[in-house]
Amino acid sequence: MLIALVALVLAAGLVLRFCATSPLWLDEAQSVAIARLPLPEMFAALRGDGAPPLYYLLLHGWMGLVGTGDWAVRSLSGLFAAAALPLWYVAARPSNAGLVTLILAAGNPWLVRYATEARPYALVILLVLLGVLALDGVRRRPGPARALGLAVVTGLLLLTHYWALFLYAVVGAGLLVSLLRKRSRAAWWSLGGLAAGAVPFLPWLPTFLYQSQHTGTPWMGRSGTKVLLSVVTEWSTAGVSVASALVLVTWPLMTWGAVADGRRARLIGGTGAATLLLAVAVAWLTGSAVVTRYAAVVLPLAVLVLGVGAALLPRFWMILVVAGLAISWLAVDAVLVARPRTDAGAVAGLLNRQVTDADTVVFCPDQLGPDVIRRLRHRPRLLSFPEQEWPGRLDWTDYRQRIETQDPAELARQVAAGPGGGAVWLVPRYGFRPFGERCEQLGTALTEMLGPPERQQVRSGGGSETVWRWAPR
Repeated sequence: MLIALVALVLAAGLVLRFCATSPLWLDEAQSVAIARLPLPEMFAALRGDGAPPLYYLLLHGWMGLVGTGDWAVRSLSGLFAAAALPLWYVAARPSNAGLVTLILAAGNPWLVRYATEARPYALVILLVLLGVLALDGVRRRPGPARALGLAVVTGLLLLTHYWALFLYAVVGAGLLVSLLRKRSRAAWWSLGGLAAGAVPFLPWLPTFLYQSQHTGTPWMGRSGTKVLLSVVTEWSTAGVSVASALVLVTWPLMTWGAVADGRRARLIGGTGAATLLLAVAVAWLTGSAVVTRYAAVVLPLAVLVLGVGAALLPRFWMILVVAGLAISWLAVDAVLVARPRTDAGAVAGLLNRQVTDADTVVFCPDQLGPDVIRRLRHRPRLLSFPEQEWPGRLDWTDYRQRIETQDPAELARQVAAGPGGGAVWLVPRYGFRPFGERCEQLGTALTEMLGPPERQQVRSGGGSETVWRWAPR
């Protein structure tokens, strides 16, 4: 019975990592739009996007092999997630929780969600697990070869997501304290490997410094302490509200695993907690965003201590809890992979039925553009507010300032002065930070210049959206 449960959860978890049905949402479409550029242009686009380059380089090569379809570009993350599955077992085995952790990781909704997105988070998970194993290897057999392995993993992780810098700082501080206390060979070689791992990041450092000054998330407010609760909650539910009660199981088990087992589990739990606290503190001080997906650098540590906590239960209760949690999570996963993540498919469907190459399509805010534009079959004139060099790919450079300094009425005049003979379409959404009422102002200005528009409703899984159409002049 137990073997059958393990096989079922592993098989289902593996399949679900390749099963998302929703069209790409904004961030995924942005990833594809950047990764499909020639390499010099790709690095320039990343400068205005605010991300490090490794995932985009890998996606660039992957798309050259399999194409740019939704499933094709997402399958790279699925492969990273599939490669991580045996690592969960190996990483948890020293704490006698290998099989339990593997089962939980196979079904965890957060891991399944980001295995089905064309974003770097599945790669982050894989690299953090490799980092745990690399540190274990240096601790057991200190020496240059294993330190080099740690350096390689560290360098790759730093070039994948900037929140890895917080994990890097916490692990480095912990190793430094260990070195001052014991002066062991393992601490020396671990610190050396960690230091060498920063070297590949150095050529990217000027871009990182530029991004830290000119890109960011101006639509997010300052993150408060309550974000910590939402992050840990989403680790258990991936945003599926009906599964919120599962945190009553996962939170106590994570806490129990972090405090009740041996030194290794306490180190893993403490490292994860310190990293998350440091990240939230820095985000609060700088006014930058904290969202669950950024905490991908911490999630592997949380799942490892969750597995330890479950493995410490008496055998009957362990089987009952793990089986119940895994089966519940698989049900959540089935909802996740079928849930719409964007209305782009419905909006693009409407435009594909009616738009001609002579038409003009305007997106306000511009964030509505990339995932819709990649699905358009026609080639109308494309514009957005704020204006982008190419509305199918966003440039976040000085984004708030560009919104505040650009005039919606000027864009409306540009649309009205364009080539005639085609209809004008406005794809709007209101209430986005930090746009204020600028999208409403754009619609008002277009109406003053072109007359009353025709209103068209687009229905999708998330409800309905309004698209405005002005008839050809």
